[in-house]
Amino acid sequence: MITELVSRFEDLQQVLAQLSEHLTQTQPAHWLPLQDSEIALGLKPLSLATDLLTDLWYRDQQDGRETRSRHGLILADTRCRTLITDINQAKDDFRAAVQLEKQDLPRWKESYRLLGEHPSSLRNKLAIAGMTRVHLKQCFRHIPLLAQAPRKVGFSWYVNGRSIKKLTLSQAEALLLELGEHKPHIQIQLQRLGQLPPATRLAQIQTLAPVVRANLVYNNGDEVIRKAMSVSLPLFIPDTQPILPEHNRISSEPPPGRTRQARGDQRISDEPFLPSIRAYLYH
Repeated sequence: MITELVSRFEDLQQVLAQLSEHLTQTQPAHWLPLQDSEIALGLKPLSLATDLLTDLWYRDQQDGRETRSRHGLILADTRCRTLITDINQAKDDFRAAVQLEKQDLPRWKESYRLLGEHPSSLRNKLAIAGMTRVHLKQCFRHIPLLAQAPRKVGFSWYVNGRSIKKLTLSQAEALLLELGEHKPHIQIQLQRLGQLPPATRLAQIQTLAPVVRANLVYNNGDEVIRKAMSVSLPLFIPDTQPILPEHNRISSEPPPGRTRQARGDQRISDEPFLPSIRAYLYH
């Protein structure tokens, strides 16, 4: 199993390296916003794009929940499209191997350590740079590739995303107990929970990280078709035309704070009822 896991990881590294080499050699039409600090360092947009696409590692001081991301557009020739298809399949194969290995936690810990220590020329270079742990989310995420070129792409930041899950009182109690029944702040929340009517439902809310949305516009005869997708990596577009589709330009960083007014029909309280599990009451 460990051999299979490492083999799948090496397969992914190899096909990513082929894509990086192909993009460097062909220099396709592209657009990628740069930060002021990146411009000052003389970074090139396509070089940054290839670095992001092939980055499978945590960097020094990187938050474990954070993924390196950047939106953009890159024209993809036939070879490029084939490589991306192969990469996304390799990502799925590696993810399946990880999930299988995780069924036995001690074996998974050993396997994960082995991924970080397995020798390769790329691995040695990354170790020198201080990148020593595999970032699974960056390994798993697909490179976005469109089946056909849109007429227009509109980028926008979505910074108000929330994941809302309904909880019963018993589910909320189980989550609190997992955090440690003996802890004083958990005891207080368990007591609060016990005072609620049995049919009460709670909302468990997770604030989502800001994400860039790509709003795609296609022409199908007289019909206009619109689609939207979230993009954490540059969007690859078939090179049926020699130039990029019409697109707007937004900052590489999300705007601060909310960009929309809160809904007037908000049915969830503003303050958490059970802070330790991010559970709120419905009005």
